[in-house]
Amino acid sequence: MAKSFHALALTALLWLPSVSRAAWWAENDYSFGSNKFQRESLTLFSRLSPALVGGANASYYKDGGLYRDKAWAFRAPLMYSTGKLVLSLKPFAYPASSAIRSSASGAKFSALFPLLESDDESYIHLTLSGAAARQRTLLNLRTGPDSEAFSETAFEAQMEKSFYNQFFFLASAAGFNEPGNGAANSTLVKPVLDQADLAYLGTFRPVTALPEWSLSAQIARSMRPDYDSHIYAGYSKISY
Repeated sequence: MAKSFHALALTALLWLPSVSRAAWWAENDYSFGSNKFQRESLTLFSRLSPALVGGANASYYKDGGLYRDKAWAFRAPLMYSTGKLVLSLKPFAYPASSAIRSSASGAKFSALFPLLESDDESYIHLTLSGAAARQRTLLNLRTGPDSEAFSETAFEAQMEKSFYNQFFFLASAAGFNEPGNGAANSTLVKPVLDQADLAYLGTFRPVTALPEWSLSAQIARSMRPDYDSHIYAGYSKISY
């Protein structure tokens, strides 16, 4: 299933037998696409206690358009797992650079509730999330271009259904606030924050425009012989 730093993805990762016994492990993701798009992400995870996992992530994205220079981001995901609840916290920061004069920082909190667990590895999970970020970027205002700071918040609900740990169905819905302070898609010049850090959008490319809401659906099938790899298809609708 799609890689992302939220409770569902990290929980699924911890269920792998080779990972559940490891003291530390690394995960690397690389994506590329049209318009010279590249995205690289490296995360180191460490088991801090039987119920607590921490991580450190560094990533960047770039393309052949507005973001010809690398836009860097750093994250520090934490997950606490008990028998009936999984809590996760993901602080993140996008430092400003001379080429990309935008910066952002914030955090996302998630709580995963196992609604149904069966002996045949079928389950139903509900995840509720909230996120907040502060971004400083250049805006084209009536008085002329000016660097302004504004706040963003998002709320998200996800439902995942597994059949025998082989077939997976995921549905997600998220809503975003109107940031104010003159920030709108018509005034943004070169924002750096990927909105997927606030809520799951089902996209591989960064979404730097300001969404109003999003709906996503995904179906996945784990593959033999180890059932640790997946083939999946998904659809996302994002309103701006």
